[in-house]
Amino acid sequence: MRLPYFIARRYLFAKKSSNAINVITWVSITGIGVGTAALILVLSVFNGLTQFIEDMYSSFDPDLKITAERGQTFAYSDSLMTLVKADPGVAAASFTLEGRVWFEYADNQTFGILKGLPSDYLSVNRLDTTILLGDYTFAPVNGVPQAVLGIGLAKFQLNTNLENDIVPITVSYIPQGSRMNIPNRDVNSDVFFPSGYFQIQKEYDDQYVLADIDFVRDLFEADDQVSSIEIRLYNLDQADRVKSRLSEILGPQYNVKTWYEQHETLYRVMKNEKYVTFLILVLMIAILAINIVGSLSMIVLEKTRDIAVLKSMGGTSRLVRRIFLGEGLLVGFVGGGIGMAIALAFSLLHLQFGIVELHQGVLLPLKLRLPDFLLVSASVLGLSFLASIYPSRSAASITVVEGLRQ
Repeated sequence: MRLPYFIARRYLFAKKSSNAINVITWVSITGIGVGTAALILVLSVFNGLTQFIEDMYSSFDPDLKITAERGQTFAYSDSLMTLVKADPGVAAASFTLEGRVWFEYADNQTFGILKGLPSDYLSVNRLDTTILLGDYTFAPVNGVPQAVLGIGLAKFQLNTNLENDIVPITVSYIPQGSRMNIPNRDVNSDVFFPSGYFQIQKEYDDQYVLADIDFVRDLFEADDQVSSIEIRLYNLDQADRVKSRLSEILGPQYNVKTWYEQHETLYRVMKNEKYVTFLILVLMIAILAINIVGSLSMIVLEKTRDIAVLKSMGGTSRLVRRIFLGEGLLVGFVGGGIGMAIALAFSLLHLQFGIVELHQGVLLPLKLRLPDFLLVSASVLGLSFLASIYPSRSAASITVVEGLRQ
């Protein structure tokens, strides 16, 4: 078993009669190394971006979310909440009520989403950690409720002022199915002051306002209605199991979605981009691996007499084939190992010192994963093996008489 690889190693690193063979061999090793490093780094960047997006969206969205299968709201009851909290995987649960509304402040107007939260909601999601300016509070000021606005809606659409406690923001509820473009006198309206601005992600920053659940219920005239029950889990990896149990208990009139299902389209796009990029880079490595065919073929020509001598001493065609297959695998192993070492060193240096900066204070996200290294290793060695098949068969087909004539 060791003999083929011992000879293959000697052939790979021994001085060749033609310098061109050495050049082609090291071009193969270098190309595979660069391709491997690029593949590892690209996969790590995608992992980092996925983690970055998860952290960003998880600041607003729950681990599990229960909504009505039909309609925008459903009747809330303490028995329903007790049933949800009874699941061993549920750490905390709370209800919310949200709807599309119309905001007015001074000469500025815009549509947005008003989301009502109860006092225990922070046990599910620590939205208070997302406050950029002001405070996270719904406590009334001079009898007027307060609310927390997304920074985009507050500054760029309504142009509000946290210091202004004289002119409140007017909010009007637009009934579901209404054909009106703007509210009229028949639509419920109320006012509130901004207590703070949160910053999470543009999708939320530009349209959400967070307020006390009672304020929203009065505006929507929905005393016992909620839009969703939001859940925090002890272990996010158990989300599918908890979802399955809750779906079975609650019945078909409720829709239970995991965090990933709430962003299914985004994740599908990111996965597709990752797979396409992986295939493109593997194709690049495959093209570079063609050099292995050339270098091994030239070694076969150079070592024809040696192959004949080996066969005359009892060596079989299978042994010869394994020698050259082993040499091709060694090229892939050395190139892949160098590439992985480069990728690992760069990643560790970047994570420690922040080499690549995307924006002011925002570093290129990287996350190393062992499955990526295993996948890339298998791909590189597999391509190296395939590239070695033709030269190894050519070497194995050489006869003793033919070789000794060289």
